[in-house]
Amino acid sequence: MFLGFTETQKLQKAQKALQKKRRFLFCKTCGKRISDMRYLTSVDGGSPNRVFRNPNGDLYEIITLSDCEGLQDTSHPILEETWFPGYPWVLHCSSCLTHLGWRWENPGRIPSLFYGLIRERLVEKES
Repeated sequence: MFLGFTETQKLQKAQKALQKKRRFLFCKTCGKRISDMRYLTSVDGGSPNRVFRNPNGDLYEIITLSDCEGLQDTSHPILEETWFPGYPWVLHCSSCLTHLGWRWENPGRIPSLFYGLIRERLVEKES
């Protein structure tokens, strides 16, 4: 089907408008902006959406991201029981101190830094 010049321009404008809309993640407790969905990343070839069980038996659905803001690291790096071998791991919202997930960092690995945020403690909104 051939689109005339005007229809093509309208389609291009609509596509640009959709591209401009971005999805962000916010702390569900206080509303602080935490990250942009464009930072979703795959770690070790897996999906950015994962489910893990901690040593206490609690299940966490996490999403992995390459960049975040508004987080406060409140722990010393721990290598025991890490879900990603070689990466130490606890992050809280810097505004309300809700536990939002973990930061894994190891300069000798690729990626050298990533975040795993607890899905149920976040709200996704379009901008």
